[in-house]
Amino acid sequence: MRVNLNNQENYLLSNELVININKMFKYIVESEGVEDSNVNLKFISSDEMKTLNNFHRGIHKDTNVLSFENQDLSRTHTNNIGDIAISYPYVENEAYDLKKDIDDHILHMFTHGMLHILGFDHENDKEADNMELKEIEFLSKFNIINPYTL
Repeated sequence: MRVNLNNQENYLLSNELVININKMFKYIVESEGVEDSNVNLKFISSDEMKTLNNFHRGIHKDTNVLSFENQDLSRTHTNNIGDIAISYPYVENEAYDLKKDIDDHILHMFTHGMLHILGFDHENDKEADNMELKEIEFLSKFNIINPYTL
C-alpha cells in the first residue's frame, strides 16, 4: 500500500508533506475498504496540465488536480487504483490567493483526487455535498480546517 510519487520538475515538497500524503492515502483506502492498493501521484507543470485537461475534458486551461481511475485489467495484478496529477504552479498560486498553507492545500487536492478515483463526484449538489463532507472528515484527521470555509 503506497503512493508512487513522481516529482520530475523538482517542485519544493517538504518531507512532512510527502509523509502526510502517504498517511492520508493509507487512511483513505482503509476507511473506504480498498486496502492493499497503490496510486500514482505526479506533480506537473501548468503546460502539462493544460494538455491533460484539454485531451481528457476538452478544456484548454490549467487546473489544480485531475485524477484517473485505473479501469485496466492490470488493476487486479498491480493493485494500482489510478493516477493523480497535481499542477504544482496552479496549486501554489491558489494557496497563496486563498491564504492557505501550501502543504495543506496540496493534501486537500490529493484527497480530492483520491475520492474521484474511488467513485465520488460533484456533478450535482447532493454528490458535491457528500464528497466535500468526506474531504472535510479526512482532512480533519490531519488538523486541516474545512477548506470550503474562507
